[in-house]
Amino acid sequence: HSAIQQPGFVRVKRGYKPLKVENLVKNIQPHRDPTDPYFPFQWYLKNTGQNGGKAKLDLNVEAAWAQGVTGKNITTAIMDDGVDYMHPDLKYNYNARASYDFSSNDPFPYPRYTDDWFN
Repeated sequence: HSAIQQPGFVRVKRGYKPLKVENLVKNIQPHRDPTDPYFPFQWYLKNTGQNGGKAKLDLNVEAAWAQGVTGKNITTAIMDDGVDYMHPDLKYNYNARASYDFSSNDPFPYPRYTDDWFN
């Protein structure tokens, strides 16, 4: 029979502190960006706002790099499909025993290409 306008509430996440390399790593050493010629195109690793994107919206990998994590001796396990695990960047670190493709129920997440492109 009646409608009443209710006031809105401002919600604030409690205890939120933005991730900064300085907050995560003690005695941080200055680092250089990787020398990979494609690094500037990998916005998800270090987003500086390239191509009009929102700066700092990335994977925040600089904290890992500052701790000396480089990927050497790392095993890649993939829980998905549609990944070319034979690509030169992955094939030597890919572990089929630690991976699973739920689409085809096997440890190999290679894309399934069909006539209708259903994957």
